[in-house]
Amino acid sequence: MAAEPSEPKDEASTAPGSGKRGAHRWFAGLSGNLQGALLMVASGVGFTVYLVLAKQMSATVHPVFLAFWRAAIGLLFTAPLILRVGPSIFRTAQLPLIFLRSLFGTFGFILSLIAVSDFFSLPLAQFNALSFSRPLFVTILAALLLGEIVGPRRWGAVMVGFFGVLVMAVPGVVLFWLPQGDSAISFDLGAALAIASAFAFAGAIVLVKQLSGGHSPAQLLIWANLLSTLLLLGPAVWYWSDPGLAGWGLILAMSIAGLGAQFCYITAMSRGDASFLAPMDYLRLPMAALADWLLFRLLPGVYVWAGAAIIVGSTLYIAWREARMRGPRRDD
Repeated sequence: MAAEPSEPKDEASTAPGSGKRGAHRWFAGLSGNLQGALLMVASGVGFTVYLVLAKQMSATVHPVFLAFWRAAIGLLFTAPLILRVGPSIFRTAQLPLIFLRSLFGTFGFILSLIAVSDFFSLPLAQFNALSFSRPLFVTILAALLLGEIVGPRRWGAVMVGFFGVLVMAVPGVVLFWLPQGDSAISFDLGAALAIASAFAFAGAIVLVKQLSGGHSPAQLLIWANLLSTLLLLGPAVWYWSDPGLAGWGLILAMSIAGLGAQFCYITAMSRGDASFLAPMDYLRLPMAALADWLLFRLLPGVYVWAGAAIIVGSTLYIAWREARMRGPRRDD
């Protein structure tokens, strides 16, 4: 009796790399907002890993040294695109603005790394919460530099948001009724650096708005990495040190995590609605709080959560108002 023919195997399911293709098909089948949400979560994880590694490495190397390698490795990863496109990738008629944008971004990186470093030891959760003030600075700078119209409601939200910043930066003065001790009354220098970093990144964002009409995102990214590398080369040589094989590996991992977080964030914003995805960025706070607790045995104080809630509420309101203003003309 002849044996029954066996059922043919699904070649697509057994071929090498089929799992990867299946995951890609599954992801591609999701709505744009769901794709964006997953990418925002991945961005939050990458950014948290980046900060954790930067905090660990700052015990042995200077934050400026780390910032240089973050930019240099980013430039290295964009080298294939530069070689493929050629010199035209650098073509621009707005070099002064591009340089200023890179200057803002470079200072933002340096200040953020110094804030969480061993020099000031700002908890990651508090740094992330203070970084949420960036949209507040963007609103102010866009009104001053780009002439964007900001009505009284959004100005009110900005003031409320900065009250949240004060709650975290000077908790003993703002939340004087909480039992935090005398040390909470003084201004936290690490928090000041985090706020300055948020301002610097806001300046870079506003300039990107002005530059995006004549440049692709890839052009702006390449210019940013190139100019940041050149700006930081001298200080990096001054603070040069050999962290050892393991240290170089951590610096590479830190840079890849930062680049991955940036890529996921940009891609997320291109896939989904900004108003839907904006709240997802706040997932960085619980991620950072978990990292603080697991790795450094730190828990955010009441003032961090209180200030973060105020900032998140005000920035979400600003985003909502901006979304409404894109529709039919309303009095802001």
